Amino acid sequence: MQALNSLTNSSLVTDISSDQDSMFSSIHLAQTVAYYETIITQGDEHSYNYWYLGLAYLLQQREVDAQSTWFIPFAEADELETVALTDELSGILDRVASQEFINHNFDNSWLICQYLREVDSTHINNLLRSILLAIKLDLFSPENLVEWQGIEILSTYTDLELDLELLDLMLGSILNFPSEFICEFIHQCLVSFSTVRSHLIELISNTLLNLGHRLGANSFMTQILEICLEFEPQNTIILQILCRLNCSLAEYQKAINISFLIYSLCNGSAQKIIANANIIRTLLTAGDWQTVMPIIDRHDQLLEIFINQKQQDLSPAINQNILVAATFLPYIADRPAYYRSIQNQISQAYLDLNRPQAITKIIEPAALPKQIGVLRIAYLASTLRSHSVGWLSRWLWQYHDRTKFQIFTYCINQNPDDPFYQKWFRDRSEMADCFGNNADEIAAQIRADQIDILIDLDSLTLDTTCQVLAAKPAPIQVSWLGWDATGLPTVDYFIADRYVLPDNAQDYYQEQIWRLPQSYLAVDGFEVGTPTIRREDLDIPHDAIIYWSGQRGYKRHPQTIRLQMQILKSVPNSYLLIKGESDRHTIEELFGIIANEIGVDLDRLRFLNTVADEVTHRANLAIADIVLDTFPYNGATTTLETLWMGIPMVTQVGEQFAARNSYTFMLNAGITEGIAWNEQEYVDWGVKLGLDRKLRLTVQDKLRSGRTTAPVWNARQFTLDMEQAYQEMWTKYLDTSL
Repeated sequence: MQALNSLTNSSLVTDISSDQDSMFSSIHLAQTVAYYETIITQGDEHSYNYWYLGLAYLLQQREVDAQSTWFIPFAEADELETVALTDELSGILDRVASQEFINHNFDNSWLICQYLREVDSTHINNLLRSILLAIKLDLFSPENLVEWQGIEILSTYTDLELDLELLDLMLGSILNFPSEFICEFIHQCLVSFSTVRSHLIELISNTLLNLGHRLGANSFMTQILEICLEFEPQNTIILQILCRLNCSLAEYQKAINISFLIYSLCNGSAQKIIANANIIRTLLTAGDWQTVMPIIDRHDQLLEIFINQKQQDLSPAINQNILVAATFLPYIADRPAYYRSIQNQISQAYLDLNRPQAITKIIEPAALPKQIGVLRIAYLASTLRSHSVGWLSRWLWQYHDRTKFQIFTYCINQNPDDPFYQKWFRDRSEMADCFGNNADEIAAQIRADQIDILIDLDSLTLDTTCQVLAAKPAPIQVSWLGWDATGLPTVDYFIADRYVLPDNAQDYYQEQIWRLPQSYLAVDGFEVGTPTIRREDLDIPHDAIIYWSGQRGYKRHPQTIRLQMQILKSVPNSYLLIKGESDRHTIEELFGIIANEIGVDLDRLRFLNTVADEVTHRANLAIADIVLDTFPYNGATTTLETLWMGIPMVTQVGEQFAARNSYTFMLNAGITEGIAWNEQEYVDWGVKLGLDRKLRLTVQDKLRSGRTTAPVWNARQFTLDMEQAYQEMWTKYLDTSL
């Protein structure tokens, strides 16, 4: 009874102790009711006794008793007393609702909040908590904001007792509900909470960035960012996110305009590099190769300035973005020695600039590293979903030997409810975690899990992944599959094979190249759906030769298009199907200009829309007689899909990793027909395969028979090769550590 007796103490005026909070658990409710009923009957009619008795009734689901009990102190109160009593009751309900929320007793907190709204309809923290609770309890609808007079409460807000943590949680959750009501509510929040506006805008921007990564972009996200820009029109972080979202929504011209605006607002070489890279990325995504070339020349100059001067005052946002500021260069030209040198220097500069944050976080090796045993292998990626990396990497999880390896999966910006992720990755891992963009948090978890070998599947596609690698949370770090090597000195190895990198590649790679005995990647094949296009739908004769080129706008180098037009011109009764995400008008204009230049009628070109899913895309590939690859950036997933479908293809081999993917996959699929070492050979192979039906059939037969024998289709053996590499890496680490 000590806790119960304390209820009459004056400390109740200002707070509720943890002992008193426990009285409102289901275990103590009956005792609490009996206690207050007794002391009130004995004549102690202090208002607090009625407030707590009513609260106990409420949590017993005796709502009528609660209301009648709370009414008693008001019965004979005058106007001033009524105001004071209301404040008392409101304060107690708010404090208990808050404590129940903190204790995750969400049903209790929700119930109390509903009654607090009746007592004080303008209580700002109660509004925020009610929204958050409704979301957590799956009761929320944007229309609740109207019902609860959210805009009106915000517009009359004067209370200095704002719970900022509660506001942050609410804003981070409410953005999952696209609605005009939410847009209006967010706008009013930024108007009303002016003293913390910049903080809220940063929170909103980061939340939308994460949502865009996990769930895809939508127009609601751009609306919210545009609202933020009303208050901070020159906020380059908001503009960068808005640019990327518009790109994802195929609003290319908006994205391009924003990217140029960002550049105009930047000062300093590092900021300009990042902004200029954003312009190039946006233009190439749209397929606007006619505008991009002078911007690329400017980028080379900016990179040279940055590398040659010491930058010591860069903000964290600039630091992390500088790591990926040269990722698009392989789309422009096949110059691996030069481009790798640039990337290596950028990565080294990043570490130099962030030495206190990155280098000092490097894991300290154990005094006696463990000997060969069950190795803890971790995969780090932002793409373990229905994405090229997800489709291609899933077989490792399928075939890993769990008696020799424990598999950990760390996902960045991954929707944990995604069925593809759950089936192929989460359910095949000893441990799987989904994180946001906090690199420190991810690195800390990797260290805590005592990972032996960390495999990076993103490389230069995501700055957060690079930041994790820079912190060196595992003693051995490896890049594989995602893009190309990061150039970070904290990454030990880059997985390749004997074909995908030339013999002299180690001369310009910072990482040690680890060549697997066969293909650096293998899959067991692909699921194929039902085709949705036919020749008659495209007005193409049944006896025509169909060439196919399916790539995004940033792989549509004009010189490759010229070669494709030359092939088309040389093969009578041939057509080219063009598919891939880009700005439709821009790509049609680009192909049209080059077709006119070469002398190819535009009616021999067909521009296809994207389809709903990968299985349909693969089925539609069957319409093609020959697939024409891109250069200097080949296909990878698209190449494997083509080969799996048994379709001959033509690729030009270069020197850089991106220009040799199709080469290694074709060799490992069992064919050499279609492999060109220069532009003329590319054209010659394209023409020959178009004119020689017997040759096409021969290639098709090789590809189909190779499904059961070729290395690129043997994911089980490939997994054994990777596991052997991991064990050898660990042995080498032990030899150098002891």
